[in-house]
Amino acid sequence: MSRETSRREMLVLAAGIAGWRRAYAANSDFWNKKDPSEWSSEEIGQLTTKSPWAKEATASSNEGGQGSGMGRHGGMGGMGGGMGGGMGGGMGRHGGGMGGGGQGYRGTVRWESAKPVMEALKTKQFPDAFKDHYVISVVGFPIGGGRRRPQQTDDDNGSQSSSDMLDRLKGVTALQPKTKRDVQAGVVQQPQVGGFDTVWFGFSKDMLALKPEDKEVTFVTQFGRLNIKAKFVFKDMLYRGELAL
Repeated sequence: MSRETSRREMLVLAAGIAGWRRAYAANSDFWNKKDPSEWSSEEIGQLTTKSPWAKEATASSNEGGQGSGMGRHGGMGGMGGGMGGGMGGGMGRHGGGMGGGGQGYRGTVRWESAKPVMEALKTKQFPDAFKDHYVISVVGFPIGGGRRRPQQTDDDNGSQSSSDMLDRLKGVTALQPKTKRDVQAGVVQQPQVGGFDTVWFGFSKDMLALKPEDKEVTFVTQFGRLNIKAKFVFKDMLYRGELAL
């Protein structure tokens, strides 16, 4: 291959990358350019799975390891062995092997109460328990961290086990602002519609009033031995000129 041919190919490649970047940039904030009624199914999929309000997350489970703490100040660890009766032993709908001797999972952390997400999913309202709360969902991860749920002979026992797990999640789930104190989840529920691998977390707005000047916040939780984390950057979460949380 001559030097001139190689140079032409590099120029074509650069032009292609530049064109892709322009196309992506033009489509990356369609939520601010188009009315929700005009959003395509592909755009809705993008907004709800990979956008400023929806972050891809990965986690791996290693049965031989120890559960690690989630809090920045060391106050939320020790839950690894306490979630053994988890719901669902599958890979999750986003699951995929991650190697390293553990089971790998891939899912989404989404700011459900953000107006563009609500409009994309046509969410009218949340249960009363989430009133005056930020609502964040975790989708695609088994609550028990990948362990099989033990077979129940009594439906009431199974329901109680699930309720206990959701209650325990409050203690290992938090929003961590960059400039304020961490706040734990006050409400944890599974929506009636959305599947076994969806969990809603509510954070009181009275306890944590987030503003644009806070710049960013990190969501952390722990499903069994799965440490799940996602960072949300406020300058990217503007909808119609306002911070949408």
